[in-house]
Amino acid sequence: MPVVFSNPQFPNQVGSNPANQPYSTQLNFGQMLREVTGWNPSCDPMTAGRFINNRYRAMLGCRSWYGLKVRGQIIVPSPYSAGTCTVTAGSTTVQGIGTAWTPALVGQQFRVNFTLPYQTITQVNPGLQQLTVDMPYPGTSGTSGYLILQSYFALDGNIVRMRWAVNQMMGWKMVVNALPVDCVNTWDTWRTFLGWSTHFVTRPPTPAGQYQIEIWPSPFQRQVFPFEAYTQPQDMQLDTDSPVAFLRSDILVTGAIADALMYRPKQNTYYDPQSALTIAAAKEAQFKEHIEQNAQMDNDIDQQDVMWDYGEGDEAAYPGGFGSIYAFNHD
Repeated sequence: MPVVFSNPQFPNQVGSNPANQPYSTQLNFGQMLREVTGWNPSCDPMTAGRFINNRYRAMLGCRSWYGLKVRGQIIVPSPYSAGTCTVTAGSTTVQGIGTAWTPALVGQQFRVNFTLPYQTITQVNPGLQQLTVDMPYPGTSGTSGYLILQSYFALDGNIVRMRWAVNQMMGWKMVVNALPVDCVNTWDTWRTFLGWSTHFVTRPPTPAGQYQIEIWPSPFQRQVFPFEAYTQPQDMQLDTDSPVAFLRSDILVTGAIADALMYRPKQNTYYDPQSALTIAAAKEAQFKEHIEQNAQMDNDIDQQDVMWDYGEGDEAAYPGGFGSIYAFNHD
């Protein structure tokens, strides 16, 4: 009789044994280091660690692995334009008049009119009702109305690119990873298009190195954009670190052993140079074969080798647009 057990990572699973685990991380970094250096004692642990992490990077970069996916949501706050503001040419400080600015505005975009670019708010002084923006104000000093909204979003978690996103309010899929910001600069230089957002455009990373997008056209009301994205795991550093669960640690070890055997082979006390190079070549072949096996296992979970145009959700796959599909199916 199946036993229902509680799992803190994946609740409400049913298994035959309460001790079942969702996955095994196999070898940790320290164990991998000892195995690799055992094949060539003249290869110091720091160098062997680089070999392991280099192979780790190679494996992570060869495919959009299922296990690299994360899901999240971008919540767009309501625009704010109450009161007026005083701006000073060349200054990064904006003075509010009749405003109720709070620190919640940090990260949002400020501007006075359509002929001036967005400036990102980096600090808010609620007592003085002052904003600090990321670049000096480029216009003429004066007092006027303004607009604060959020069009740029920085994503945490080592995200490197989007997989998909949807406009939950309007009910359509967003275009992601498809257009450079140059295209939007051509279509809407002044960013006068507001609402009806259709694109996530990749922007330069933040000063902290975070992946950053611009939502275009700029959202003009509170709404949410669910998404999936791919992350980039960090290198292993501590002995207790482990590679991500979906990549076999023995594959990393095999590739790193090939590198270690080619590292100063004349100093290897276990093999003569020719034997070391021969075994290294065999290990390299095993590494490539095992990557293919690991990729096939991943492909069983998340089919990537066969592309389904409609599944990509891009109208380019259907010149007549999705409406033509509906018409074709209902003629």
